[in-house]
Amino acid sequence: MKLLAILFFLILGINLIFCQNSITLSATIYDQSPARNPDFEIPNAPNAVVKGIVLDEIGADRTPQYCCGDNPVLFNGQIDVHNSTTFSSWFHEVSGVSISLPFSLVLTESATQPGIYEYTSSSFFPIDGKGFDNKTLYPNEITYNNHNYHFCMEIHSSFTYHGGEYFTFAGDDDVWVFFDNQLLIDLGGLHTSASQTVFIDDLNLSVGEAFAFDFFYCERHTYESNLNIFTNLNLTCIGYDACGVCLGKNDTCCYVNKCSTINTCLIADCGVSTNFTCDYHNKDCSDGNICTTDGCDVGFGCINLPISCDDGNYCTHDYCDLQIGCLHIMTANCTECLEAGCVTVDPCFPAKCDLLNSSHCIYEQLDCSDNDPCTSTGCVNGQCTYEYICQSSEASSSEASSSEASSSSSDFLSSEASSSEVIESSSEVIDSSSTQPTISPTPTPTPSNFPTVPPIHNPNPIITGEPSGLGGNCLHCKDLGCEKAGKRCGYLVNEKYKSSNCKENCCSHTPTCY
Repeated sequence: MKLLAILFFLILGINLIFCQNSITLSATIYDQSPARNPDFEIPNAPNAVVKGIVLDEIGADRTPQYCCGDNPVLFNGQIDVHNSTTFSSWFHEVSGVSISLPFSLVLTESATQPGIYEYTSSSFFPIDGKGFDNKTLYPNEITYNNHNYHFCMEIHSSFTYHGGEYFTFAGDDDVWVFFDNQLLIDLGGLHTSASQTVFIDDLNLSVGEAFAFDFFYCERHTYESNLNIFTNLNLTCIGYDACGVCLGKNDTCCYVNKCSTINTCLIADCGVSTNFTCDYHNKDCSDGNICTTDGCDVGFGCINLPISCDDGNYCTHDYCDLQIGCLHIMTANCTECLEAGCVTVDPCFPAKCDLLNSSHCIYEQLDCSDNDPCTSTGCVNGQCTYEYICQSSEASSSEASSSEASSSSSDFLSSEASSSEVIESSSEVIDSSSTQPTISPTPTPTPSNFPTVPPIHNPNPIITGEPSGLGGNCLHCKDLGCEKAGKRCGYLVNEKYKSSNCKENCCSHTPTCY
């Protein structure tokens, strides 16, 4: 009776096992990047299944063991894997090289073949937008053909042998499957879709006993990613790690806990050293430059600003040396003095301390020179003034005509003495009838009210910004120092510029404070 009961529950258990609609396999995916590991996106890689990349027995940490130490795996003279160092990040998280991410691979029961579980995909991209493909965290990482083509995946599980089971894989690229710690599917290398089937009955296993199942898969190259599994193995897990991964290494907890922060001055650590919990510490913003002050802004990040080496001594030249730091070089024959002891009386002659004689103040005239021969410069209350002194060609012509008229016959002068004499300038007509002409061949006298600076037609002149093409010899706003007087600076059009004979030396605009 007891034996019958045991057989009943055993049969019931088997039926329950094989009546489930799906099998969920907890996996760990290790995201890779061609910029970080040369084993991925190898140029001119051989399109072939390469056996023997890993040893026949699984490693002590339940990952494949690389075959060849520091030597590469070659196929027809082309590199397929570089060495054990590059291979190590395929199934281990290596800081800056690979990122571990949790993933669930769900096998569903076939609708036409009960008891057969399958997963089929000709476009297997489980971590698009994740890992190094996360543009928020890695904005400069290259994305290949709009997918994350570079990753490896490991699955650890177990199965109880009942007899008649099989496991079939078809896909690309590298695939290694260990049954009871022995490598039975070896489809390594960069290749198009390849397949292999293992019949469990061929393994001489004991019925009713549980055995380890370890699955390893890598996608290493564009342009395809195929993963297809067909099996009647009832894969189950005998234990989970702290992150919920079957027989995992606790290395995906950091991703699950999402150790992120909006504080750009903090760095989140997560790994073996932190027991796979988030640990935050201040970002090191040191740039190794002794001539900068290093700090961090919560929103901006690291900031490195030049240090000030000013020692407040007028007699030193202060600067920062990249090897030594701040240096203060004394000026020869200089004694320190304070400008506060020198008082400016005339703002056009500002006072300052004589660095070579601390007991004296010196008064230097404000430099208002604009290097324009058509302007006369001056200073009023500390502000530079500019007066246009060049006469136009029209005015010179008018004076010459007047001179010829004055040397004509006296009868003509007498008959026309009462008439108004017209003197033309380029901008104004002036009545000179009140001034008697001189009857001699001397030049016609200029009326006393003739303007020194040609008047401007516009009663409300337009002040503009700095015009383009204003010559280097012309006066600019920066030369006036308007801001020091609490004023703004703009430019007035030089009305005489177009008609002047000194275009090469004159300026089209003149700056002014307002």
